[in-house]
Amino acid sequence: MPVDRRLLLVRLGLGLFLLVLAALTLGPFQGLERRLGLSDAAAHAIAFYGLSLALFAAAPRSRRSDLALCAFGVGVLIEALQALVGRSLSLSDLAADAAGVLAAFAPAYIERTRTRLRRGTGADVGFRDRRGPRRTTAVSGAPRA
Repeated sequence: MPVDRRLLLVRLGLGLFLLVLAALTLGPFQGLERRLGLSDAAAHAIAFYGLSLALFAAAPRSRRSDLALCAFGVGVLIEALQALVGRSLSLSDLAADAAGVLAAFAPAYIERTRTRLRRGTGADVGFRDRRGPRRTTAVSGAPRA
């Protein structure tokens, strides 16, 4: 099955994004976010929001929850590698990474849950349905008792 050209471009963009992210987080660029007017946490959240969206676009047939875990895994890997290259391992950076991933994942998850509840594929939809019990119409046109 040939890969769509647009999907190929998105995947190439994801690869470029990962290379830039690795260079910025592991290279000698500490303090660059301050020159751009961002805090360190905001820069991490924005970067991992973008990474998550790029992953969602590059792997449309994969579950978003799995892709979100992969994006968070990249954050864990980067923090571990920063400790090895002489930069500081920071749990606050990891929390900001998680916030960025969650900001990208949450809207899709909420909408999927709402759709399931509307379509009746949730476990307790009847209990949560505020419209009341469903009424059936009489087949022969006779009034209901």
